[in-house]
Amino acid sequence: MEEKLKEIYESIEELRKESRARKTPDKLGWDDIAQEIIGAVTFALPFLFTEELWETAKDISVERSIAVLLMTLGVAYLFITKSRIGNLKREELFHIPKRLLTVTAIAYLISAVLIYVYGINSLADFTPGQYVNTTILISTFAVIGAITVDMVK
Repeated sequence: MEEKLKEIYESIEELRKESRARKTPDKLGWDDIAQEIIGAVTFALPFLFTEELWETAKDISVERSIAVLLMTLGVAYLFITKSRIGNLKREELFHIPKRLLTVTAIAYLISAVLIYVYGINSLADFTPGQYVNTTILISTFAVIGAITVDMVK
């Protein structure tokens, strides 16, 4: 009987430890970086091959492109700091959430690299400004994808 009780107490203690571990906020780590990369690539690829997006990038002004960039960063900031989807630890670098920095850097870098690797730049005959516009437009989706995959576990 005592042995059974001991097993039950050990099981209860194990459940308590697991419960505490679940409640502990997720600190930014390499697993999160990998998830952000997967999310950015997954969400960017479908839009990378869309000719309508290429034409929009050719026609959009630099000011509008910057406005899209700022709106994307604003939505990403709200998503990371104000949504309660993931149990994320609040980590900041110069008063900016670290996840916002990593998500943004990963999404924009991946978008720019994918445009180059798949030859979209030469296929669509972009000028350097249009290349930047295309990167910003594709990154809008890559940022949201990176955040989503990182937060949902």
